[in-house]
Amino acid sequence: MNSNSDKRVQRPERYISHALVEVRRFRFLPFFCSSAVLLDLSMAGFKLEFTGNDVVHPGQRYWLSIPLGPLGILGPTKLVNRIEVRWYDAKRRRMGGVLMDGDKTSSQIIQQIIETLRERGKSMRPRG
Repeated sequence: MNSNSDKRVQRPERYISHALVEVRRFRFLPFFCSSAVLLDLSMAGFKLEFTGNDVVHPGQRYWLSIPLGPLGILGPTKLVNRIEVRWYDAKRRRMGGVLMDGDKTSSQIIQQIIETLRERGKSMRPRG
């Protein structure tokens, strides 16, 4: 019973999103800021697609800014979390990465975002 299937890593469930987000090199400076569409999110990571011709490399770190109003979260106006790039597809302008350095408040907000995405996903599924 020493197969590769026994060694699979259990990944957290991912939730589909279409939220417009910002990827920033510096947290508070408006320079080096790119727009992207958040494609999916989990407690561990994310996938997004840049709207422009941005280039990133695995290992680079950025700040991901997610506006919360469009998601129906009335607390803070946005979540800003440190991220690390794990992969980048230049053809599709897509990037995947992990969330880093999240404190308890950030984790709670991410959980709220996921709950909102989960509920929206249920309401968008065809009935049958």
